[in-house]
Amino acid sequence: MLLAPNGAGKTHLLKLTAAALALDARILLGTSFSEFKVRYADGRELVVERETDSFDTAQIVVRAEPHEEDEETLAVSQEELDAFERRLPPEVRRTGPNRWIDERTNRPLSATDLERRYGARDLSLLSRLDDHPSIRALCGAPQPIFIDTWRLDARSDNVGLLGAWGKTTSRSPSSAASRIRGYTEKLRDEIAEARRASVRVTQSADLSFAARALAAAKLSVNESDLHNRYNRTVERYEALAHNGLAVGAAPIPFPSSTTPTVRRILSVFLDDWDQRLEPLLPVNAKLQLLREILDGKLAPSGKRTAVSPEGGLDFLSASGKRLLVSRLSSGEQHLVALFTLLLFAAQRGSLVLIDEPEISLHAAWKHSFLADISRIAAANDLQVVFATHSASIVNGRWDLAEELELPAIASWNADQISESEPEEEEDVDVDLA
Repeated sequence: MLLAPNGAGKTHLLKLTAAALALDARILLGTSFSEFKVRYADGRELVVERETDSFDTAQIVVRAEPHEEDEETLAVSQEELDAFERRLPPEVRRTGPNRWIDERTNRPLSATDLERRYGARDLSLLSRLDDHPSIRALCGAPQPIFIDTWRLDARSDNVGLLGAWGKTTSRSPSSAASRIRGYTEKLRDEIAEARRASVRVTQSADLSFAARALAAAKLSVNESDLHNRYNRTVERYEALAHNGLAVGAAPIPFPSSTTPTVRRILSVFLDDWDQRLEPLLPVNAKLQLLREILDGKLAPSGKRTAVSPEGGLDFLSASGKRLLVSRLSSGEQHLVALFTLLLFAAQRGSLVLIDEPEISLHAAWKHSFLADISRIAAANDLQVVFATHSASIVNGRWDLAEELELPAIASWNADQISESEPEEEEDVDVDLA
């Protein structure tokens, strides 16, 4: 947790950290600083310098410390990026580092696509990493995610740092509800892929069932062990059914008495059921966590979550009527957007930087936010850093808090700090454990 008074530069720091680790030259060139360092727990450093010439043309220079003996610095200028983008048609819009979209067709484009289609060779920092292994080791996948205070607004200047899921689509204009639908589409996609994997396993098992049943003809199967295994399979099936993920009919009841032949066949049957359910378990664990957290917040107002047959996240009123996302409160929308994004859109292992997570949250929700975000981070192997003004968000965990101390503001009185970002260029160090 990063703490500082208004105007101290928390947003500035989070934005620079995300842009540096993503090697987002466009944001680095457009942000005021002179030198920015990201220091890792193992002692390595990523150093980014912003230089300007006599014509006020900016250049970004990146190096890693330590680095290979013959490894040069990585640099890109504003002029190079401008020349590259002038070769692109107006319907091609940048959505993030090394990512674009054709807004006419809603098709994502890579640097290779742009060079092949338009003869525009990407000269950005990410496109030059092959000759800079030390920098690549610090800035490789997964890319960091910066979630700013405009996270529900597609018009945010920092949408690109949300990654591929930060863009809007033709189905999703720039509104809070449509942005949330964009996040929940990732949930729907993950459920659809898990279901397809389950169907493939089922089809393969059906084709070989007879052969495997015959191969088990001489096996000795203990009835008590088999019954315990059956109960575990049923529990998994029921957990999946609760979240709309169950595939096929419920398992047949366990026989009141069995013969050796019945036990052998039932053992093969359970093998198939376990394999059929296996692809669904990871997405179910994340979906169950999301629903537990959200339902706990929605319950006092009589609302609850549900999963549609298509795998979408629905919201129901106390009477069971489906609610539009736009009917949720601002605080509810922020939680749905944030937690859905982190569980289903963020890549495992990502660094996530969140600016002012307390926005629109009820006081009780602020107190539970740290516990909630910790559960979500553990479920998706995320490292989360957030900046806050709220002592309620800290909730007594001052051991996790770092107070922002920049040289330019260390001696300022908190009452004298303005709401604006720092105007002077600064040298900034960030420790990334």
